[in-house]
Amino acid sequence: MTTTRPTPGTWTLDPSATTIVVTAKKLGLFTIPATLNVVSGTIEIGADHQVTSVEIVADASSYASKNAKRNEHIIGPDFLDAETHPTIVFRSGHVAPTDAGLVSNGTVAVKGRATTIDVTVSDVDVADAAGAFVAAATIDRNAIGVDKLPSAVIGRQLDITVNASASLSS
Repeated sequence: MTTTRPTPGTWTLDPSATTIVVTAKKLGLFTIPATLNVVSGTIEIGADHQVTSVEIVADASSYASKNAKRNEHIIGPDFLDAETHPTIVFRSGHVAPTDAGLVSNGTVAVKGRATTIDVTVSDVDVADAAGAFVAAATIDRNAIGVDKLPSAVIGRQLDITVNASASLSS
C-alpha cells in the first residue's frame, strides 16, 4: 500500500536492509531457500511519480543456504561461476501499475547471459524520502545457463523474492 506518491528522482536501495531469497525444489520434495546479498540498486521515479526504471545488482559469490558444500558448488563454475561472473543484474523494462501494485518486465543477467523476467511488486510503502517494497518473480534456471543438474534433482523453476528498502538520493 502506497502511503504517498514517491518523490521524483533517484532512489537508492539500502544493501543492508534489502534481501534476495531464492528458493528451488530438490528432488521435487524439498524447498531449498538461499540468499544473495545486494551490492547496489537504483529506482528512477519520473516527474509523473511513476517508476521509470529499476536496477538491482547482487553479489553472485554471496549465495548462502544452510549447507556449506552446496554453497560452494552453486558459487562455482557448474552454476553461478561467480569468479568469472561476479554479479547478477536485474534491469526493469516497462513498469506498469496494477490493482495489486506494480508489474515489470525486464531482464536478469546471470553468468553474462540475460533472459526476460516478469516481476510483480507489492507491499509498496512510501513516506517522505524512504520506501520499501516486495518484488517476486519466477525464473527458469535453464534459461540463464544454470543447468548442470537435471530438473528431477533441482527444480527448473527458481522463485525469487526481494524485500527492499530505499531512500531518495540527495
